[in-house]
Amino acid sequence: MRGGEGMSRKSMVSFVLVAMMLITLFNVTLPVQAKTETKRQIVIFEDNVDSAKKDNILEKHKALKIKEIKGTNAVVVMASSDSKLSEDEEIRFVEDDYVISIEGNTNKKDKKSDEELSEQTAETIPWGVEYMNDLSPDSVNTGNGIKVAIIDTGIDVDHPDLVDNIKGGYNTTSKKKSYDDDNGHGTHVAGIIAAVDNEIGVIGVAPEADLYAIKALDAYGDGYVSDIVEGIEWCVDNDIDIINMSLGMENDSLLLHEAVVNANSAGIVMVAAGNNYGGTCEFPAAYDEVIAVGAINIDKGIADFSALLGVDVWAPGVDILSTYLNTKYFVMDGTSMAAPYYISFIVNGK
Repeated sequence: MRGGEGMSRKSMVSFVLVAMMLITLFNVTLPVQAKTETKRQIVIFEDNVDSAKKDNILEKHKALKIKEIKGTNAVVVMASSDSKLSEDEEIRFVEDDYVISIEGNTNKKDKKSDEELSEQTAETIPWGVEYMNDLSPDSVNTGNGIKVAIIDTGIDVDHPDLVDNIKGGYNTTSKKKSYDDDNGHGTHVAGIIAAVDNEIGVIGVAPEADLYAIKALDAYGDGYVSDIVEGIEWCVDNDIDIINMSLGMENDSLLLHEAVVNANSAGIVMVAAGNNYGGTCEFPAAYDEVIAVGAINIDKGIADFSALLGVDVWAPGVDILSTYLNTKYFVMDGTSMAAPYYISFIVNGK
């Protein structure tokens, strides 16, 4: 009996110790972790809320301000996942600051080797340029005096086929850094639009257009909706004529749509890549105010990576030779390439 009682006492002591450990784990540790979980959000205030009041409201909700988007009276914050920001009467709405990425058929994170890149000596006319020129009027508009902004990874500011046409730009990801390209995607798009006619490299569909580089995506081709919105607002403030957005995401965004509507009201024509492998166009191409461009190949067949539903127009997007980083050239596929090709139709009034 004593042996049995001894075992019972040991079992009871073990049970108490385990119970205390479980109570400590679930009642102390887990709630602390939950309270520290945060996410990046966009907070859109009512129009009459000034900066001081915004700061007070964010402090009340323990939200850390990252930056303001002045044109929309919005603030990007890091806030707790259980924040009550959306319930504040001074706030119009709150949404996640979604990640948005370049649209293309190539792996966006792959860096191109020197063997893949090419040096161009004699000027080459890409097949996409010939195709678009054949569809244009006899008198082809070179884009002279037309201001085209490329919201992307930036533009290589030293590229000999682009430098004469680059008139300015803006970095929405970091005010302390330039709009120089560190990915290559934005430079490729820029060459399709406005590589100059200079007897070297390639030529664009509007070789005399003024280029403006809006760097809103990083070296990996990723960015935030807030950076795209800020770029669109910059275009409105600087009287841009055309915006190219070779980027997309699955999520709809109220703030992004408002920025697009505002740009449309200002008379800006917007084109975007219609990428989605036979599905429906992603955003911002899906918005009515934006021209959604699908991709075709040299045989006029629809590319397998192109969206089918919601596409407004089609343009070359396969085996596209254009400018790249470090004064080089590269062949890429994607609706990212098709969108800038359609600008040929816009500058020619089609």
